[in-house]
Amino acid sequence: MRQGAALRVLGEYAADQWGLVTAAQAKRLGVDSVTVSRLAEAGLLAHVARGVYAMPAAMASAHLDERAAWLRLAPDRPGWEREPLDKDGGVISHRSATAVHDLGDLVAESVEITVPRRRTTRDPGVWLRTGRLTKADVTRIDGLPVTTVDRTIVDLLADRTDGGHVGEVLAEAHRHNLVDLNKLARKVAPHAVAYGIHGGPDRGAKLISHLLDHVGHGLPSDHDRQVSAVARQLAALDSAQLQRISELLRVADAG
Repeated sequence: MRQGAALRVLGEYAADQWGLVTAAQAKRLGVDSVTVSRLAEAGLLAHVARGVYAMPAAMASAHLDERAAWLRLAPDRPGWEREPLDKDGGVISHRSATAVHDLGDLVAESVEITVPRRRTTRDPGVWLRTGRLTKADVTRIDGLPVTTVDRTIVDLLADRTDGGHVGEVLAEAHRHNLVDLNKLARKVAPHAVAYGIHGGPDRGAKLISHLLDHVGHGLPSDHDRQVSAVARQLAALDSAQLQRISELLRVADAG
């Protein structure tokens, strides 16, 4: 296949896969390794990981390392056909998941992926972690399977990650309404002892308060919640309704 035709075929395929294509996928499309190498040498493809190439426009996209690492788990299959929980699948997790969710400031030294069976990789930039996930533990962000915010926080606690860093992730998730603290409390309760929280049915809630205290993000009081509820209700009113309320308040003051 000529280079121009090969580039067109690869570009159309990669368009639905974040601008990325694996060497195995290229071979299935009829583009041999020599042609792929020549396209890369000419700057028409960029080599981003072992066996993974990107169209030049994709190089500026976010989470390129995570996407490439995930594609390499099953390099011959298109990303849009893959289920995250199949035996050859995987889910971006732990510190890498916080980066994809854009929460906190944890630094992932390698791309962390939870896989359902023991696997090895020769890539020092990828850490395959064997673990069991359910459908409820996984979400997709721009097509990339990632552990949910709840599951990510639980995984970080299971790893005994520094409380201040987990607290920052939790605080940002709470500010953006990404977590239900009551439900999360039940999930994190088994890890309370490791963070110095002992006994009691409310140890999960105490752990959450402890983590948030690390970053000065206190839980709202009943009064704060009432004020917020009133503010949301007022924000939902139109100008005529607000004018009517203002008139009623003036009448009440005059009386």
